[in-house]
Amino acid sequence: MHRSSIEMRNRVSYVAQRHYDVRRGRCDWETVSHALQEPLLACLSSFDAIHSRIHPRRISGDTEWSLDDIAALKQFTESHFRTQMTSDDWVLAGRYMNITHSDCIAKMWTLNTFQMTPQLYSQISEFRQAGLLWPTICSKATACSPDILRFAYSTTSKDKVQKLRRKYNCPKAQFRISKHQHWTEDEDKHLTDLLSQFDNGRDIDWNYISKTIGHSKNACRYRRILLMRSQKSREVSQSSSPDMSSRSDSPLVYAASKRLRA
Repeated sequence: MHRSSIEMRNRVSYVAQRHYDVRRGRCDWETVSHALQEPLLACLSSFDAIHSRIHPRRISGDTEWSLDDIAALKQFTESHFRTQMTSDDWVLAGRYMNITHSDCIAKMWTLNTFQMTPQLYSQISEFRQAGLLWPTICSKATACSPDILRFAYSTTSKDKVQKLRRKYNCPKAQFRISKHQHWTEDEDKHLTDLLSQFDNGRDIDWNYISKTIGHSKNACRYRRILLMRSQKSREVSQSSSPDMSSRSDSPLVYAASKRLRA
């Protein structure tokens, strides 16, 4: 290695270590490039992770990326590599993200192969209005990973949705979704079992319940209120109607039928 190359490596490694963002887990390479007055790709080529003591992040295939990481990788590849990327290009992308280049390839391949359709966008909007969490939405709507689905949904503007509807000749979706929809009987039973762990009804760990069931905290709270109202209404009806105990309808179905009769 030439002396100039060694000096460049030492300079890049030193400045990169100074501009390492612990919260994001990667360097601010734009600032490094500006500080050294060198092109960004040249800085990445001269960077030596071992010499700078900056270790790449270990992200398994099941680990979700943050939206900031996905946006940074997408912007970097589109800005610097407009043609088909080589293996050396992906190595530079891995250094930029401080992630192994194989993980970057897998994430970008998943993002590029994912296609947002008007039907899927409308379905996701319904699930979001109903208070479902992203892992639950993925299990109901598509087999895509939650981070890719969330990024694609957040970056899809209303104008783009209108263009997709015109392209696929889809009618405009009508959103008439409330928080008590998209709940199954098993989820209701699971919610009741979890709430039974808190005898006094106070100090309920809604974060734990939300992650366990797959609905947002507000949706779980609202569902608890509906179930309590349904239970109270059923008890009052059973006390006034002797034949009510023979009903086979579920509490939710009975509550809905009662509202319809009213």
